[in-house]
Amino acid sequence: STLSRAEDTVDLLLSICFISALVFAEDENFDRIVMQAEKGNVSAQFILGIMYFKGQGASQDYNEAFKWFQKAAEQGLPEAQYNIGEMFYQGKGVSQNYVEAHKWFNKAAKQNFSKAQYNLGVMYASAEGVPKDYVKAYAWLTVAYRNEFEEAKSNILILNKKMTASEMQQAEVEAANLRKNIKKWKFSFIVHKHQKY
Repeated sequence: STLSRAEDTVDLLLSICFISALVFAEDENFDRIVMQAEKGNVSAQFILGIMYFKGQGASQDYNEAFKWFQKAAEQGLPEAQYNIGEMFYQGKGVSQNYVEAHKWFNKAAKQNFSKAQYNLGVMYASAEGVPKDYVKAYAWLTVAYRNEFEEAKSNILILNKKMTASEMQQAEVEAANLRKNIKKWKFSFIVHKHQKY
């Protein structure tokens, strides 16, 4: 059996984070969103990315979507980091690049974004952008599952059949370390984000 991946780029994020983005579909509101995004407002940047990606309230344009998601991602928004990873994975608005997809999924995963954690697990199991590593795959899938990403369970069961008992033990230790480090990474990001320069 092969492992399945989380593939929808923004549908889930739309409902979780910014369902109100569709309110901005009117021209005058679109202009206000652009103005706020250009001023560096991370929410407005993300909303513009959604609008361009989905073609809702703006003409569908993956290049523009990528541009605005990247601006939000560089400010540390894990949903935008995930979307950048997904766009690299699928080759939408950019050339397909699994190494870059892995990099951006990793950034979001370290902020406890379960869908990115899940996709990292699948990438390690499938050797997409990284060497095949069932221990890391199992560890990331376990973190995603314990972070209530239910779809990870079926992939964990597939890996159970491919791994030795020793590898399973190693993966459980790595998963525990990842969970502990995610708390540190997330705290470190919050502190860094609020520091004055």
